[in-house]
Amino acid sequence: MKRPAYYTCVSVAALVGAVVAAPAFAQSAAPAASEASAEPDTAEIVVTAAAGDKAARLSSISVSQISQEAVTNFTPRSQAEVLRTIPGLNVQDTAGPGGNANIGVRGIPVSTGGSEYVGLQEDGLPVTLFGDMQFGNNDYWVRFDNNVDRVEAVRGGSASTFSSQAPGAVINYVSKTGEKQGGEIGLSTALNYRETRLDFDYGGHLSDSVRFHIGGYAITGNGPTHLPYNAQKGYQIKGNITKELADGKGYIRLNFKRLDDKEPTFTSMPSLVSLSGKTITGYSTFDGVDARKYASTGLYNQNFQILGSDGAIRTVPMEGIHPVATTLGGEFHYEFSDMFNVTDKARWTDMSGTFSNQWTGEVATSSVIGKTIGDAFGTQGDTRKIAAIRYAAGPKQGQLYTSNFLSNSAQAYVQMKDVGSFVNDLTLTGKFAVGEGSKITAHAGWFLMRQSIAMDWHINNATQSLNSSGNPVPLDLFDAAGNQLSANGLTGFNNQWGGCCGGRSYDLTYTDNAPYVQLEGQFGHLNLDASVRFDSVKAEGNAYAPVTGGTVTVSDGLGSAVLPTSKTGSTPVNVLNYTRNYSSWSFGALYELNSNTSAFIRVSRGGRFNADRLLYNNNNFTADGQLTAGGSYLSVNYVTQQELGVKQRGTFGSSGRYHAEVTLYRAQVKESNYDFTAPSRNESPFIDAVYHSYGVEASAGLKAGNFGVDGYVVYTHAENAANKATPVAMPKFTWLVSPSYDAGIAAVGLSASGQSNFLVSGGYTAPGRTFVNGYVKVRPAEAVEVSLNVNNLFNTLGYRANNGSIAVAGPTAGLSANQGIFDNSAMLGRTMTAAIRYRF
Repeated sequence: MKRPAYYTCVSVAALVGAVVAAPAFAQSAAPAASEASAEPDTAEIVVTAAAGDKAARLSSISVSQISQEAVTNFTPRSQAEVLRTIPGLNVQDTAGPGGNANIGVRGIPVSTGGSEYVGLQEDGLPVTLFGDMQFGNNDYWVRFDNNVDRVEAVRGGSASTFSSQAPGAVINYVSKTGEKQGGEIGLSTALNYRETRLDFDYGGHLSDSVRFHIGGYAITGNGPTHLPYNAQKGYQIKGNITKELADGKGYIRLNFKRLDDKEPTFTSMPSLVSLSGKTITGYSTFDGVDARKYASTGLYNQNFQILGSDGAIRTVPMEGIHPVATTLGGEFHYEFSDMFNVTDKARWTDMSGTFSNQWTGEVATSSVIGKTIGDAFGTQGDTRKIAAIRYAAGPKQGQLYTSNFLSNSAQAYVQMKDVGSFVNDLTLTGKFAVGEGSKITAHAGWFLMRQSIAMDWHINNATQSLNSSGNPVPLDLFDAAGNQLSANGLTGFNNQWGGCCGGRSYDLTYTDNAPYVQLEGQFGHLNLDASVRFDSVKAEGNAYAPVTGGTVTVSDGLGSAVLPTSKTGSTPVNVLNYTRNYSSWSFGALYELNSNTSAFIRVSRGGRFNADRLLYNNNNFTADGQLTAGGSYLSVNYVTQQELGVKQRGTFGSSGRYHAEVTLYRAQVKESNYDFTAPSRNESPFIDAVYHSYGVEASAGLKAGNFGVDGYVVYTHAENAANKATPVAMPKFTWLVSPSYDAGIAAVGLSASGQSNFLVSGGYTAPGRTFVNGYVKVRPAEAVEVSLNVNNLFNTLGYRANNGSIAVAGPTAGLSANQGIFDNSAMLGRTMTAAIRYRF
């Protein structure tokens, strides 16, 4: 008889739990004194998407707490890699140090990009209200540095009711606040590319009741893909000061941040693939292109031209992702009595910046000749016919381009004119004894966040060479009569993606008011809680669409070309003036089996509002800005989750300690959305589906003397409820294992992370890969540490789970019948950095 899938899931979890907890059973007769020697609860208080008064093992939620040192030892090269230390997250792509990663959780697919169901926070407040703002994802605005004490992640559960717009997971960068006196200054340099970074932080007490912390970094370089210009340049500085109130009644804290950091982004890094039917069997380089170090920008497009909304052509820099943010905030906590307290957090943020990037769109050169530009590259209505292709710059300027493949895709410059916000989160707490060993705790709160989204899109269609790993050369097109059809590689302005998007402009404001309550009961070893949240989102603003413009004449080294344009229209196509209300809830229970073991169960449902992704669909809004019935249906997606977990910590031997957690989960999501890039993959941009998933998250850590090991393994089964198809970018297994040995004078460690096979666009199965990082530290003198860190130690060519595609399939010039060109952002090749740090 075939077992139900969930029964199998339970069996897997039980097996993993038995393995990771084996040391505990070996010491089942350990005395109470040994149990008490485990790490104190006060070191584990959960402050993310929770009431902030419980240790992780006593919270009926799935929570991970990753120390700053553990993240640093993982050797991340991007914010996405920081998040790979957290079990249950599906962090797609690499995207680069500037952000732009797709972040999913628990089998919930990332249908459009960004972090649709995952919220990023700094000290308990969202970085942005929506994690998937188009060209403004939440990971643009955070940087991991010495200011971070730990990273906390709550998956499912109370993420639905203690936060807005993040029912899948909440990830919180928790700052140091000066409890420990001292600091650090460090200088690091890349060994096989150009990058120099200075890190510093310092904190401590100014008096018995006042403490502070300040820190940051400055960076310069050309990035790990060896760009021939200064692609990395920026800094961050953060600080806070805390005044502790008399008699331990609470505190007042003020904080600030300034971020101005230009970093490259990696959206397309192609590889040659071997195919067996619909299965990719291997990756390799082709025609001088190595995805591990491929860059789509270089000397010839480090500056490029756009058409402004005023009709003027101007030159702009290729800056990758360049966020500029200034934040001022505060936090207040006061204990009126043992029964009542109040906490209020507030932050004002001014955020703006630019997103500029050259995508790579792989095309067989032979397939272009004889076609119109519209047919060859998808530029709407362009009937000019291509007869020849020539280098537009460089040492081969004017010569015919004869390589097997070229790139034609979007050249984007998006001005994030205003993505600033104001947020306030006020919570009142009352604690009431109801009998010996029992108490009731009530939390009532009000969350307010006002998020601006004002952007101008400039998206051109550009053609360039694809016959090297870097420094691509613009290519110009000519017709049979020798007339030049493009200039500097551009076939037009704002004409990419079928003319849908270049020239878009909008100025929007979303205000989310969300009262919430939680009622919790502690009855001996049993803890019960229930919470509910009511979100009311007000949307206001105007959106303008592109319209056909005139032609402009552009010159380059080969001559001049008359180019078609699209420009920003003068009449709004969408007027927003509506309010959408919805509710979320969560119920949980935890039973403490003994001082080291607890079990929990939880069920929750959370809503997620679709903001700017509802734009440019005329069926969503009425003329006066209200939602239509269809728009109302599409405006909120719901995630329902069920969880069953066991947490354990303990000791073994004379000094060994361990912790382990196993969680079974199920998730259901109603996903309605719009992906403007889908037509470039010959897919519909409209998304309306229901997905179901279930799985197991198992994580553990062990410390014995100088040796330690941490890791996790996650099993996920996800499917479209209608057709039972597995979503793209959804591996069955993901894992991480990080052993280390610290002898005091020296330390060494490795981390291996990877995933099993996964689907990509077109129904192809891509192979999973494991990537290994490592570090060596030497401490030649007190307070001095010299280290070597290596990312992708074995220089593995491969991709994390992603929604990439086979852009060109054989047989064609350069490809046999069982080969193709695969497109997505690859894992970077081996990168090495050396650092020296002084702690004081």
